[in-house]
Amino acid sequence: MLRRMRGAMVWLAMAVLCSSAYAQDGDPPPAPAGDPAATAPPPDATAPAPADPSPEPAPPTPQLDGPKPFDPDAPPPSGWRLMISDLTLLRVNPIGLETRARFGLQKRLYYSEKAITKTNFMFLGLFPKLNPASASLGVGGELQPASIFNLRAFGEIQQYFGTFGYLQSFTSADANFSDQRNKDLRDDPTLKPQATKILHASIQPLLQLKVGKIAVRALFQLDYWNLDIRDGDVTAYEPTFDTLLPQNGWTFSTDTDVLYTGKKGLAIGLRHTFVKPLYKAKHFTNQAAFDAYDNENSHQRLGLFGAYTLRDTGPSKFNKPTLILILSWYLSHKYRTGEPGTLDPGHTADDYVSRAVPYVIAGFAFETDFLAVRP
Repeated sequence: MLRRMRGAMVWLAMAVLCSSAYAQDGDPPPAPAGDPAATAPPPDATAPAPADPSPEPAPPTPQLDGPKPFDPDAPPPSGWRLMISDLTLLRVNPIGLETRARFGLQKRLYYSEKAITKTNFMFLGLFPKLNPASASLGVGGELQPASIFNLRAFGEIQQYFGTFGYLQSFTSADANFSDQRNKDLRDDPTLKPQATKILHASIQPLLQLKVGKIAVRALFQLDYWNLDIRDGDVTAYEPTFDTLLPQNGWTFSTDTDVLYTGKKGLAIGLRHTFVKPLYKAKHFTNQAAFDAYDNENSHQRLGLFGAYTLRDTGPSKFNKPTLILILSWYLSHKYRTGEPGTLDPGHTADDYVSRAVPYVIAGFAFETDFLAVRP
């Protein structure tokens, strides 16, 4: 246990160093819905509009005032932005540590002062991720034609290192994938974690609407998985989505937030999360097992979402440092809502976590612009 804790602290230091090396400026990126941990609005940093040109030259006058203050309610700047957004998070139940970035070029699509269309942009770039068990690199982009709608799509390759008990694969979607079972498999010399690859594609539409001081957001996520796992295995446990991923199959997940935004920099309220793997008969040992399956590997959570942005000074080397906290409880989960009255075959009491144990995420996000941004 002490060795694992020391290992986790080393990885935490590495993640912080990696995220510090980026520097960026804007809003924290949305998190994938399986761990839909810290979804925040897409970047919307803005800059002051240029002054109206004088009709005829005027003699120079002393500059008594400083730079015009940044107006967060103004439309985004029109120039290209070379930027990075980073989110580093620590998760409990299941345990995890990860830093996620969004690096590339972003530009406003058109000028508008209307609230419903003001924050618009397109983005093309990379989506790297790093945690103690794996590293990922994605390529894709985002399109936000209006403030109320954002669409992100990317494809990525994820390399597992064979550390910290991951990646473990199974012969059927009804296999035991509890925390205790994964620990047992990690210590089994015949079934050690696999150093292998996952190909992953994701489509993520986001709807967001603000009425007065209340904001409502709904993130929908459809993910396709191609798993390079042991011969004969058809599923694999992935802790971010906290379920068995289907080989050559899909998962569907959502994050829904209702937030109070009446205080500057603060967004606080409720978040509901839903994750559902979409299995076919080929993901079970036989047709009878497929027919008996009743979405036991799906799960739901409900609880608090809070984010506080310490400052927003517009595109710069280090902007929108944001603290994020998620504290929620499982409404349904095969292994995280307490021990059932009668244990299923192949299970023990150690496979079950009490419903009273919360799902917790603590995160830090920031943005950096590497170039001066034209208003």
